[in-house]
Amino acid sequence: MVQVENVRGHLFVPQWEPWIVSGLAMVTGVVGGVGAIVFRWMIHVVHTLLIGDTLSAGHLGLVVLGPAVGLVLVSLITHYGAPEVKGHGVPQILEALALHGGKIRPRVGLFGIIAPAVTIGSGGSVGREGPIALIGAAFGSTMAQLLKLSEKYTTLLLAAGSAAGIGATFNAPIAGGFFGLEIILGSYQMGAVVPIFLASVTGTTIFDAIMGSRAVLQTPPYHVINHFALLFMIGLGLIMALVAVLYTKGLTFSEDFFNHLHIPFWLKAVAGGLAVGIIGLFVPQILGVGYPTMHLALTNQILWGGLIVLFVTKFVATLLTIGAGGSGGVFAPSLFLGGMVGGAFGHLLYAISPQLAPHPSIYAIAGMAALFAAAAQAPFVAITILLEITGDYHLTAPVMACAVISFLTYTYFTRDSMYTVKLHRRGIKILRGDDVRPMAVISVQTAMEPLGDVVIRPSAEISEAWQKMTRLNRAFLPVVTRQSGLEGIVTMRDIVAAIQKQQPHLTVQDIVQPLPKPIASNASLDEAIRYLSLYNVAVLPVQDSTTHKILGTITQASVLKAYNASAVHAVETSHQVEALKQANPGLFVEMELPSSSPAVGKSLQTLNLSQNALIVSVFRQQGAMIPHGSFVLQTGDRLLVYVASSLDRERIIEQLNAKEIVSYQGA
Repeated sequence: MVQVENVRGHLFVPQWEPWIVSGLAMVTGVVGGVGAIVFRWMIHVVHTLLIGDTLSAGHLGLVVLGPAVGLVLVSLITHYGAPEVKGHGVPQILEALALHGGKIRPRVGLFGIIAPAVTIGSGGSVGREGPIALIGAAFGSTMAQLLKLSEKYTTLLLAAGSAAGIGATFNAPIAGGFFGLEIILGSYQMGAVVPIFLASVTGTTIFDAIMGSRAVLQTPPYHVINHFALLFMIGLGLIMALVAVLYTKGLTFSEDFFNHLHIPFWLKAVAGGLAVGIIGLFVPQILGVGYPTMHLALTNQILWGGLIVLFVTKFVATLLTIGAGGSGGVFAPSLFLGGMVGGAFGHLLYAISPQLAPHPSIYAIAGMAALFAAAAQAPFVAITILLEITGDYHLTAPVMACAVISFLTYTYFTRDSMYTVKLHRRGIKILRGDDVRPMAVISVQTAMEPLGDVVIRPSAEISEAWQKMTRLNRAFLPVVTRQSGLEGIVTMRDIVAAIQKQQPHLTVQDIVQPLPKPIASNASLDEAIRYLSLYNVAVLPVQDSTTHKILGTITQASVLKAYNASAVHAVETSHQVEALKQANPGLFVEMELPSSSPAVGKSLQTLNLSQNALIVSVFRQQGAMIPHGSFVLQTGDRLLVYVASSLDRERIIEQLNAKEIVSYQGA
């Protein structure tokens, strides 16, 4: 019998493996369902203690202070207890997959239910979904670690736990399964489909058995009477893509803004919480998750002006809550925002002609799906979840049309979702499904050879070019003029051919080879290989992606060399990080180099960093780059550094005179 895996002395054999994995996934599903129930109860308890029925009782001060108190408590938890639970949950799951083989610390499950419950219960403008996914994922990962399962099964149970949490909290088992596959794993592997959907169904069943089964946002059975509605849905999809870009960029801007404030973390929480409270004093509908308000929009009970006000205030309140250190999901706020914009679009059509949009609420439903499909880059999840939470499958066609158009339009602006953009900025590239190409994450700059001194003038004689190539052991030289910059290249083959034809009097200008269109410096090696093949050339010029100035050249050989070096670097980095983790979990530190840093202009090999510190990646305007020994640091570089301890963090920050942006646990 073939051994598949050893689990505490027991063998996974081929015929039993699917059954055992499915059984473990169902156990994870039970915890996900129970976790969703406990989480809702905790939110209710916190809300009762901190706010209660303050508006009707006239205690308006509690509405203003509630979010601030909640964010301060959460910031203390995330600062001293579990930094992983800060933010909106799903990026932490993806980071665990990318950096830790699916391993999540057990304490994340505990603090991951407390911190979001305090944030939401106190009036913070976030959702339940991200935290529930993190809670389920933490249990699945912890169970896999206790059973000493391999990375393959650890990641599978992590995804199953997140699917169970989403399925239970939305009463949407299909959408929960797609969430685990599409957003967490990023692929539809056949071996993962059954256990993940089993976990989602189990979690939903447990939740329904205790809390009752009903659609989260029950709506009347709408019908599309005007078949031109599909065309209007395409227009709405285009609008929602732009709103999704605004939402994703806004989340990033808010977190960066608060991270760069040089004040204590608790003071950031107070400022952000008070701002949310003041907004909530005038528009209380934006506090908390906001499902009752979403239901009003879906049943055509909010006027056009009210929809716009709710969109603007909810947008600002969500950015403030997340940026100031809150813990909660951005899934539900995206549904809220999409519903308000979609509803306003439907009301506008109705105002133009009631025959065009007899049911404006249809556009609110489609707007919800469209915004999430784009911002999360998950069209299957968006479509199925809106159909399941409304219980109305008559709207399948318009919802699909709007969501797909929004998804495709969003990808024109960026491929980073609201869940992956922050990770990408730290140099952590999440590769999904068929997009797994190692060269897609390595910048052209790592393979580029700067023009420097290895150039020649067009007026130079070919004998001079031949001597220079021989001395430098090069097959070609870039031909550069002061006026037009890079004109092309001259090759050793062309020079030898000219000499053999007894034409030694020729100049470089006579045999220069023009080069194809330059490739941008922030492009990937994957694109570079395709361009080299498309143009059937050996050399490509590289231009700055902003100024369009020619910076250097790349060749097929330099691309392959950079790829091989990066592959070796990735393996060595992984081994070094694991070695540093032997003593303690360590820390990842993100820092920025100011112009005054002594490291600016120096290569990594000359820095003499401590053996307990390791630069994992460098982020520049052109994108994330993998550093090597000869890599030269520049002003404004954002470094992702792994250190063995807090003391090592302080040492490297002092050595580099860097500005720390954020630090978090390494395991």
